Amino acid sequence: MRKLTTIVIAIGLASATMATAEPLSPGKPAGVRKAQMGNTEWFVFGGLAAVGIGVAIATSGGRSSNAPVQTISVITTNP
Repeated sequence: MRKLTTIVIAIGLASATMATAEPLSPGKPAGVRKAQMGNTEWFVFGGLAAVGIGVAIATSGGRSSNAPVQTISVITTNP
């Protein structure tokens, strides 16, 4: 099962990069300036906020602090 999962992940990562890859022009920058001019900061901050909200929801547990107390009576008999 572990090998199958590894193969599926490897194929998924390889195909995702191949599908969006464009050939580079010789002698020109590889898109660094274009990446620096983009507005990707919002994606980073939005992703961090989504992860933070997800962690907060996951750790909250949905428990009420006013939980009722249940008492249990144990009766033992000696033979």
